[in-house]
Amino acid sequence: MRKRIIIDALILLAAGGLLWAVFTYLPIFSVNKDSFTVSIDTEEKIGKLLTTNVLESEKEVKNPDLDTAVAIIGNRLVKSIGLTDFNYHFRVLYNSQINAFTLPGGNIFIYSGLIKFTKSPEELAAVIAHEIGHAEKRHVINRLEKEFGLTVMFSILTGNNGTIINEISRTATSAVFDRKQESEADDYAFQLLEKAKIDPLAFAALFRRINDEHGTNSLDFSILRTHPDNNSRIKASMEYKTAAGFKSEPFADIDWKKVRAAVSDSI
Repeated sequence: MRKRIIIDALILLAAGGLLWAVFTYLPIFSVNKDSFTVSIDTEEKIGKLLTTNVLESEKEVKNPDLDTAVAIIGNRLVKSIGLTDFNYHFRVLYNSQINAFTLPGGNIFIYSGLIKFTKSPEELAAVIAHEIGHAEKRHVINRLEKEFGLTVMFSILTGNNGTIINEISRTATSAVFDRKQESEADDYAFQLLEKAKIDPLAFAALFRRINDEHGTNSLDFSILRTHPDNNSRIKASMEYKTAAGFKSEPFADIDWKKVRAAVSDSI
């Protein structure tokens, strides 16, 4: 009897060790303080698939002035992140909507309508910083995991199921986050903008102008549908306190009139 108890104990110990090894070393999962989630490596692979899917259905805007401006803004923000798991990619799509969205793996898409509406590179930087916040907090991949489950998520990596990829892509590009996630992305954006020497008030300036020109509930502005509670977010931006001695640095190398002109024909 005693021998049997010892054997059972050893089996349980071995099983526990196996489970620990699986969740520690296999790349499919990584440990998050809240829950198990998709690993960075797997997220990047999913992001590439979804990016390819988007670029097959929507046309990317290519213009030297636009490409240079987005690269300058994106690079300044990314350099200010510090350590990050992602290689960020910024793309502009022909679309009249005032919006931007993030796909897994640090793939950020900006609609030409948003660029045309902005009055300065700082306003676009504020939106991009917010989208980087969603990426760094891994809001998109976690939402997709909850929406579709791990089995479906991993199935697109092992088989080219266009229907599933299309469905996941539609969900990702129209992601509506809860208030906690929006608040997290906003707070991250304010801090990132400050680190990049960009005035966080640019965030409030953009959203206040949307309110003034089109109202808080305008269905013409996709960014209002996907980023609710506009007034409180403006208030948070205006109340954000930068460090003593903070001084913003303008994007001296960007001619914003040329950048906006570059997208005018796309709308």
